[in-house]
Amino acid sequence: MRDFEPVLARVAERLPLAGTEPTRLFHGRGHAYDGYEDVTVDWFAPYLLVGAYGSDREGPRLLASRLADRFATQQGVCLQARDGRQTRTEMVSGQVPPRHIVSEQGLSYLVRITRNQNVGLFLDMAPVRSWVRDVAAGRRVLNLFAYTCAFSVAAIDGGAQLVVNNDMARRALDWGWENHALNGHDSGRVRMLPHNLFKSWWKIRQFGPYDLIIIDPPTNQRGSFVAEKHYGQILKRVAELAAPGALILACLNSPFLNLDFLPEQMARWCPQAEPLACMLPSADFPDRFRDRGLKLGLFSYQP
Repeated sequence: MRDFEPVLARVAERLPLAGTEPTRLFHGRGHAYDGYEDVTVDWFAPYLLVGAYGSDREGPRLLASRLADRFATQQGVCLQARDGRQTRTEMVSGQVPPRHIVSEQGLSYLVRITRNQNVGLFLDMAPVRSWVRDVAAGRRVLNLFAYTCAFSVAAIDGGAQLVVNNDMARRALDWGWENHALNGHDSGRVRMLPHNLFKSWWKIRQFGPYDLIIIDPPTNQRGSFVAEKHYGQILKRVAELAAPGALILACLNSPFLNLDFLPEQMARWCPQAEPLACMLPSADFPDRFRDRGLKLGLFSYQP
C-alpha cells in the first residue's frame, strides 16, 4: 500500500490558498510526483473530488478517507474511478449534492461533482478564461466545442458584443444557459448552436465575422473528432469566419501530439494567421513532459 503523505502534504499546502476558488490541489497526472501519476485531488468548496486513473482502486479510496479525516474544511469527499471510457463515482465521506455552484474569479458556474467524467468546468483553463474576459470587450466571439460555455460566460462578463457557442451536445449548451443565468447575463448577446460543426459552417458564418475565435475540441472523441484528421478541417475555415486582426485561440489536450502540432497545422491550413504566443495552463497542473500537457496557441488573423 502506498504512503500518501506527499499528496496530503500538497493538499495541506494548497487548500488554505485556494479559499473558495475551484482548484486542482494535487496533479499527479503530470508525472511531477513519482508514484502518484494516477491520482488527482480537486477542490470545489466545500467538497473534495479524488480522481483515480489507474488499476489501483484501494489506494485512492484510502487517500480519500485520509483526506476526509484530516481536513475539516470539507463537507464531502467523492472518489471518481476511471478506467478508459468507464467511470464510476462513489461517496467516501459526507454528502455531495448532484448540483453545486462554484465561484471562480467572481463568476458563478454550475458543476456536477458526482457526474461521470467531466464535472462541467475544466480547472486547467482558469487563466485562459481570465484572459478571454480581459480581451472580450466589444468583440464578436465564436466558441467552438463550447461544452458548458465557460468561455462564453467569461466573454460576456468581459463585455463581448456577441458570443456564438457551438457544440453537438444540446444538454451541454442547456447547461451553458444555466451558467449565463447564474451570472445575470443578457441572453440576447448569446447564441447556442447544437449542431455538428462540420455540417454547419453556414449557420456559424451568418453571425460573423468574428473578432475572437476559440477552438477547444475534445482530446479524441470517437466518431466526431480526431485531432490529426479534423483540426486542419477547422483551421482552413478560419478565413471565412475571422475579421481582419481577429484573435484565434487554438487549444489541444492530447498527450500524443507535441507542442509543434498547432503552429504547424495553422501554417498549413491558415497561413494568414500569425503566431503571437504560446499560452500556459493553470500552474496547478505541473507537467514534467511539456509536450504531453495542454497546448494553447494564440494567433492573429492578418489577411
